[in-house]
Amino acid sequence: MTAKRDDQPLRQERRGDSRISEEDRISVEILSGENPSAELPPISALTKEISPGGVRIMSSVKLEAGTRVRLEIVLSGRRRLITVNGVVRWSRNIYEEDLFEMGIEFAGLSPEDRLSLLEHVYRKRD
Repeated sequence: MTAKRDDQPLRQERRGDSRISEEDRISVEILSGENPSAELPPISALTKEISPGGVRIMSSVKLEAGTRVRLEIVLSGRRRLITVNGVVRWSRNIYEEDLFEMGIEFAGLSPEDRLSLLEHVYRKRD
């Protein structure tokens, strides 16, 4: 007997880290090879969600999945600047061709910055 599609269990949440909804200023620099791209100025964006493993951002510039970036994130309330490399995992239009949302996974986060993010996320959740 074949199970109907509606009988399939709900997919489990794939994220391993807790996250919070928050708008922080962020600067996104596209990386070319090992050096930042000198051709493109940094992109200004806002975070929508943040976790120790990544961030969801909103920007007027769309980056394609697989794009390597360097992020500078100012954590609200903590007055702490975190600089981390990451990879765009997905992107989508949220307002025609004027506004985009992207999911970026962190890569190479320092232990100090990971601890700052963990403290930031868990303090905001309380």
